[in-house]
Order: sequence, then C-alpha cells, then structure tokens
Amino acid sequence: MVQSDALRQLVADQTRAFPYAELLSVSSKAAVSRAVSSGWLSRVLPCVYAHATHACAFTARADAALLWAQEGSVIAGTSAMWVWGLLTKPPAKVHVLVPQQQRKDAPDWLSVTRVRDPGRSAVVGRLVVSTPADAIVRGFSHIHPRDRSATVYRAVQRGLVSPEQLSDALLRTARVPERRRLEQLVASARAGAESFLEERALRAVFNTREFANLLPQHDYFLEGWTYRIDLYDPVTRTAFEIDSAAHHGSTADRLRDIRRDAHLATDGVLTVRFSYQDIMERPHECRRIALEILRARSAGVWN
Repeated sequence: MVQSDALRQLVADQTRAFPYAELLSVSSKAAVSRAVSSGWLSRVLPCVYAHATHACAFTARADAALLWAQEGSVIAGTSAMWVWGLLTKPPAKVHVLVPQQQRKDAPDWLSVTRVRDPGRSAVVGRLVVSTPADAIVRGFSHIHPRDRSATVYRAVQRGLVSPEQLSDALLRTARVPERRRLEQLVASARAGAESFLEERALRAVFNTREFANLLPQHDYFLEGWTYRIDLYDPVTRTAFEIDSAAHHGSTADRLRDIRRDAHLATDGVLTVRFSYQDIMERPHECRRIALEILRARSAGVWN
C-alpha cells in the first residue's frame, strides 16, 4: 500500500510519460501491475506508462514516443509544428524520427520514420523536437492545402523561422513532397510577402522591373507613430497597401486605415490600396494603375 501511494504521488496530475524504471524507483513490479489493473495507470508503449487521464493526450504520447525510441529520436513534421504553436490543433498521429538502424513496431497513433540524419533539433519542455524550419519542411505536405501558405507566413512573422533557414532546411532534406510550392512560399517571404494575398500581389502585379525599387514591409516613422507599409517607393513617396478582408473588412479597420492614410498624406505620402478582389481577379489592371501613379508622381505631377 505504501508503494502504491508513492506511485500515485509520482504520477498524479502530470501529463508526461514515465519509463518503467522510474516507476520501480518508488514502487515495485507488483504495485505497477496493480495500478494498471485498477485502471488509473496506462501502458502507452513498451516499458512506458502515463496516468490514465492523460495517456491519450498529445504531450504524453510525444513524451512516451521519445522515451520508447530512445537516444537520437526527434519529434518532427506536423507534431513538431504543433509544439511550436504553428497549428491550431494537434495532429492525429505523433511523428517521430528515429535512427536508421532501429526496427520497432509502432501503434496506430505513432508514425515512425527511420532516417540517417534527423536534422536540427531543440528542446521544448521535455521534448526533443525538430527546429521550426525542419518541422515545416517535413510537415508541409501534411497540412491541408488551404492552410499551407498561412502557416509558413505565420512562422516567419512570429520570428520562429527565417526564409534563409527554410531554404537551408530544404537543401538538407532530400525528399520533400510539395517542394516546389514550399520553395515558392520561401521566395515570396524573402521578397517581403506576409500573406497569401501579398504573395499573389508580388507574383502577379508587382512582378515587373518597374517595381524593382519598391521596399517591402517598410516601417515609416512619423510623429511618434510607426506605420508598416506593404510596398513603399521612396523616390515618389508612394505607399501600396494590399487589403485582405481579414484585416481590413470591419468598420474599425476601415476607420484605422483612413486615419493612417491621412496622417501619411501630411508628410507627402500617397497611399494606394488594392482589394482582395482586385488582386485576385484584375491583377493586370492593378499593375497598370500602379505604374501610372508612379510615372505621374515621378514626373512631378503630384509632388
């Protein structure tokens, strides 16, 4: 009974996994067996256990996978992306990379990939996980297609990863499903895009040599305020804004944009806004308008 109490005290309210040896350090084989039989302790993987209330939780399973796979294993792909906060819900399976020589049978909830080189990793809490760049490269094709671009841009915006780090991870990884699409996103992020709509604008509107001098995501400081401009031409003092419905659709958003544009105008900056529909459905017309504005301002018509 004393051993059972000590076992409960060790495991209680902890969402992690416990190797069998750790359980035996405070109890006995019989006490562990009784705990499993009574239902409050669960065997997650061979020689790895967790409190029954947490045994199916992602964190406990990921921890268990690393204990089971042992040294050299890494939580990877979408599982690592979840750990880094890049996904809104945990993946159905825990993905772990293990040394190539390992041969282990895994349950349905665990995806095991044998690799020669697991790539770069970091420690997050108790978990050894792929870096954000390596996680995205391996997990990109497993994200729903509609969420892929937003996930990559979100990672870059949060400072978790840079376009250069993603490029490096792509070079170090031989087989990458959807490699071409990820390379396109990396190139757009390097060019300054922070969303799918901005990527579309760079690729379909501002993609000719006349726009080569535009500064992407330019911070403009004016009288104590800092305004982030999507694309800024310093010669003609023209600001191009790509307005998505998500960030410019509400009345409050529109009022904010009006006040911002008016403040920038006091310093001679003209703000030109293109909507989601225009960028997606009329890119050539958007380009024509942008070019005419730049030519007119360059000629001094509005200066």
